[in-house]
Amino acid sequence: MSWRIVRSSLTGWTEPLSDGGGPTEQSDGRILHLILDTEHAANALSESVLEELDAATEQFDPATTDAVVVWSAKEKHFIAGADIDEIDGVHFPETATAKVAKAQAIISKLADTPIPTFGVLRGTCLGGGLELALALDYRIAVDTPTTKLGLPEVNLGIIPGFGGTQRLPRLIGIRGALSLILGGTRLPATAALRRGVVDIVVPEDGYVSCALIAIERVLANDTAIRKRRKKFVGGFVNGLLERNPFGRSMIRRQASRQIAAKTGGHYPAPPAALDAVLRGFATSLPRGLAIEAELIGPLVASTVSKHLIAVFRASEEARKLRQYSDTPEIEADATVGVLGAGVMGAGVALQCLCKGLAVRIRDLQLPVIAKALETIGSHFHGLVQRRRMDERERDATLSRLTFTTEPIGFAHCTAVVEAIVERMDVKRAALAEIEPQLSPDTLFATNTSALSVSELQSSAIRPERVVGLHFFNPVSRMPLVEVIPGDQTSRETVGKAARLAVAMGKYPIVVKDSPGFLVNRLLMPYLDSACRILERGVPGPYVDRIAEAFGLPMGPFRLLDEVGLDIAIEVAGTLHGAFGDRAEPSAILPQLVEKKLIGKKGGVGFYRYVNGTPTEFNADVTREIPQTNDLPESLSVIHYLLDRLIDEAARCLEEGVVASADELDLAMVMGTGFPPFRGGPLRYADSIGIPGIVERLQERADSGEACAPCAHLIEIGKEGREFHCETKLART
Repeated sequence: MSWRIVRSSLTGWTEPLSDGGGPTEQSDGRILHLILDTEHAANALSESVLEELDAATEQFDPATTDAVVVWSAKEKHFIAGADIDEIDGVHFPETATAKVAKAQAIISKLADTPIPTFGVLRGTCLGGGLELALALDYRIAVDTPTTKLGLPEVNLGIIPGFGGTQRLPRLIGIRGALSLILGGTRLPATAALRRGVVDIVVPEDGYVSCALIAIERVLANDTAIRKRRKKFVGGFVNGLLERNPFGRSMIRRQASRQIAAKTGGHYPAPPAALDAVLRGFATSLPRGLAIEAELIGPLVASTVSKHLIAVFRASEEARKLRQYSDTPEIEADATVGVLGAGVMGAGVALQCLCKGLAVRIRDLQLPVIAKALETIGSHFHGLVQRRRMDERERDATLSRLTFTTEPIGFAHCTAVVEAIVERMDVKRAALAEIEPQLSPDTLFATNTSALSVSELQSSAIRPERVVGLHFFNPVSRMPLVEVIPGDQTSRETVGKAARLAVAMGKYPIVVKDSPGFLVNRLLMPYLDSACRILERGVPGPYVDRIAEAFGLPMGPFRLLDEVGLDIAIEVAGTLHGAFGDRAEPSAILPQLVEKKLIGKKGGVGFYRYVNGTPTEFNADVTREIPQTNDLPESLSVIHYLLDRLIDEAARCLEEGVVASADELDLAMVMGTGFPPFRGGPLRYADSIGIPGIVERLQERADSGEACAPCAHLIEIGKEGREFHCETKLART
């Protein structure tokens, strides 16, 4: 059984619940406790769990019960949400609507009981977990680092379906609810209290006793809570905007514009969530729940949802590190050394500090260190201003940062991350200088986007402790980290590097030490195709618009400007040297760099920039490039851009650069912004048909381009398979 049902008084408890503690059974006790403890690491509201809850509600008797309290026996999770596998297994809208309606009915039994109901929310309380909590009369959140409350369903291509779009607006108002639902926001306990989502916050130490004291007080008098709630749904402004049709119409127009600007029309869940909230708010709760169930059906069955769930699954799997389960987690008080205080070094240091790690940063130049310290300090000052952190927390965080210009003070570091200039001789010199100062267990990670880890470790004292960690710029916003073992890197070191990435809040993907690693190797054929299509007469701004309409965060020419045309040439040269004619780069980039057009950092590249903002496409680019205007009328720009990328992805799988299609797709989503709703380049290839890709590449090869499809891609196409077919069969 997932639910433990115990009767007790408000005394006689053992803490904590996660260690088998709980109420002392009293048959005549007037408090009914529902304690959820599923067999999985995190509680989820599966159909069976909900059915057990339905059975438990049969024991609700106002004559013998003064209160019902819902707890979790998990230390880090209240309820993480609905069961993702069950959602993914639904393929028909009618089935989804029926299942949701059944769940709503069960949860509504909690809401409708005349007995006061309480939820003690400790750890993750997301999706269906928060929706269950919203059905209770009172919510008590435990102030722990793991307590996060939110309705992130839009991130999976669906909307809250267990009453979230109906009960949350009635609790905190339409605009407050839309902010949480459309943003997929996860609130810590104190923020949830400020936003009106919970009624009481208790400290982590002695949380059971504190919660029971709070329950006793509420049962005696809840006037203060009721009065506080009124400010979220009452008042002149809310009454004017939210409680009349004209105000709600204005909210709809404004929110619709914001949704369209953010999603480009590719994600159907946010408009459906808006519709569910506004239509439901204007009617009764039962009718609103029916509207919610009706709207969620097509979303659950949609391809968009299936793709987003696939990305979510892959991201969760990347952080579990099952293959390195014997490698211990990075200790909470670990220190990370950072060599280099430039943009990447400062970014790595900041990310470590944000996740509670201590940092010692080293650079040869004090002005560079000063700039890094200013950047880091400004970030935390901004958090204080936005009330995401108080001054005491800021000062405590910054106290974990030290700096030096000398190779000293690194002996106690768990890991040292080198983030200096992308030159092998400089990196070798840094390793030779710092390695004698390190303990034998210290990890040395080189942040490189192209250089060979095996070559670097060949000059190391302890080559087995050297590994590549490729962070993407900007570090604070890019969630991917490529973990690159060299020829002599030990398995323990790979696991430790991956765990460091997780401790920094990143998603590690282990890739082979080969030219371009994974992401840059796949990105270059895409960018080169853009240059070649420009040579053939397609206007650059049009190409960028097509890419953005496809769902990419920016077009290829904007991306080249962001990367820097000089850097792109270096990477392209590395790949050309490794892979020969099929990786020969277009002549456009050298021509532009020769004329000092290097991109955003230089103020002009494919676009012209003012204060870092693109203003117009650089007309000089078109004048400098002879155009052939020999494109066939049937050409699809997006196919021209992506077909070579997909072919290169097939080569990477065949060569073992990455272990699976899921990991490759995740890397491209998190490393380049490939549209998550398309599931990644290989899921996109599966969806449009691999034979068509093979045919188009062969046609281009026949016309003289060095882009013949690889044998692996041809084989998959001939056999009618898909890149993800093995995964689908395993799930079936």
